[in-house]
Amino acid sequence: MTMQITGQRTAPPRHPVAVNGTTLAVTRIGSGPPVLIIHGGGEDAGMLIPQAAALASAGFEAIVYDRRGTGASGREDWPGRGAGQHAADAAALVEALCLEDVTVVGVSSGGVIALAVAANHPGRVARVIAWEPPAAGVIPGGAELTAQLMAPIDAHLAAHPGDFVGAQALLLEMVLGFPVSVDDPALVLARANAEPMIRDEPAITLAVFTAEQLDGREITLAVGSSPNEVVAGAVAVLAELTGRPPVQVAADHEVYLSDPSVLTAIVLAVQPGVEQPGGNL
Repeated sequence: MTMQITGQRTAPPRHPVAVNGTTLAVTRIGSGPPVLIIHGGGEDAGMLIPQAAALASAGFEAIVYDRRGTGASGREDWPGRGAGQHAADAAALVEALCLEDVTVVGVSSGGVIALAVAANHPGRVARVIAWEPPAAGVIPGGAELTAQLMAPIDAHLAAHPGDFVGAQALLLEMVLGFPVSVDDPALVLARANAEPMIRDEPAITLAVFTAEQLDGREITLAVGSSPNEVVAGAVAVLAELTGRPPVQVAADHEVYLSDPSVLTAIVLAVQPGVEQPGGNL
């Protein structure tokens, strides 16, 4: 779940691609082995263009898209079907674009979706990198914790129907532990995605995974210096389910927005012919 959004939105060409009963707005940058990037909550593809450009400069074709319900993508049959629906969209996009030997990189809640791609559509992707996935569904008591977190949000929307920006500010205030203004300039880009963040994220993060689904898949879990309680707990469980220790780097949760070189290095490290990362980078 997005904690802070800064910077400017860029607007390279994007194209609609029909998949799974909806249309996804897609941008492709560079040439080389394909890397599909799945954004997190409060984000959209435009905010990940710098990360995509860094991957393109490293010799990859980077593909970013607005998730169903976000930005310029469609909203058919949305929300409510969580990570499984978004994973099916990602797998269908891989097929529609005729991508082969694909690396899927999911950031924040996009990491939960990336794990669902590996679990449910292993034939569509070669490897998955999940950066700080807040997978509350794998943590004992995760559903109850999520319900407690969302209760004030639901109450706010009941009292102020349609005020997703206000609900987003309230949610961020609870997560961050300090007051968040609805007109905070640091959150200008996140506000554009307030509705999908509030309506979509809880179901996504409550995805449940088993060892049978994840064991043997080419999955890399990656965490920064100080993951929050949900991320740390989820990654510990997911490491057991995948049988692989997480990669740890000196970075914050949203490093993909501030320093694209960090995730680019992880992507380079998991390519064929390069030793699988483990421990610290």
